[in-house]
Amino acid sequence: MAVGGDANGGGGGGVRQRQRGCSCTKADFFPEESFSSWSAYGRALRSTGSRLADRLTSRSLESTELHEVRARSGADMKRDLTWWDLAWFGIGAVIGAGIFVLTGQEARKDVGPAVVISYVVSGVSALLLHRVRRRDPRRR
Repeated sequence: MAVGGDANGGGGGGVRQRQRGCSCTKADFFPEESFSSWSAYGRALRSTGSRLADRLTSRSLESTELHEVRARSGADMKRDLTWWDLAWFGIGAVIGAGIFVLTGQEARKDVGPAVVISYVVSGVSALLLHRVRRRDPRRR
């Protein structure tokens, strides 16, 4: 990929230079304050236990939750499902359950207990990807 000059490779009289390296900064990958320094990371890690306890013991009203979700979505959610929606939901549930059943059968025969580690790694990576994508300003 060239920077400067004509994009089509024609004359243009510009100097053609190749861009090297990544133009990303640390803030692009770690937008949260807890990743700004080691001390901030330590403070965030120490507060994890109390934050988890607060989330587990707190309870919010159903109406509050509903209004917050509506405000975030920007539009009213559709409240009715047609027979077509329900049919595809059922097909998806059957296929999804079948994937886990087949994985379990193969794991029992060939892999053994390592499949648990595989599920943990998959779950953590999906969670991290979700967190990174949610923080991406281009997605809003």
